[in-house]
Amino acid sequence: MFSEVVVVYRDYDIYGLPSAVNEANAPTPFHVHFAALRNMNHVQTFQVVLCADVWDRVVVDAVEALKQAVAEERATVGFSDHFPEPLVISRSRGSSPTFTEESGVDSHFW
Repeated sequence: MFSEVVVVYRDYDIYGLPSAVNEANAPTPFHVHFAALRNMNHVQTFQVVLCADVWDRVVVDAVEALKQAVAEERATVGFSDHFPEPLVISRSRGSSPTFTEESGVDSHFW
């Protein structure tokens, strides 16, 4: 048994999701995630925690994007005692590496 399910979103998950919606009234990927979690919650009740696991420089924006997704879900579908509103947290990964640090390319070459 478990009491929490933590859904970890990385930078590319958060910033790539809205662009995946092509039709004006199509459900957002976040809405699809919430629907799957609701279905899971019918079997065992748990608290959903959305975690922005992102670089320092985008923590505030990433948390705000997840809070906005929760607000949109609250407005369209709502939450209940059976499926409570998700918590939003963040986990910082420090400063993002430069291209040369990430790729291992010798910067003296350039």
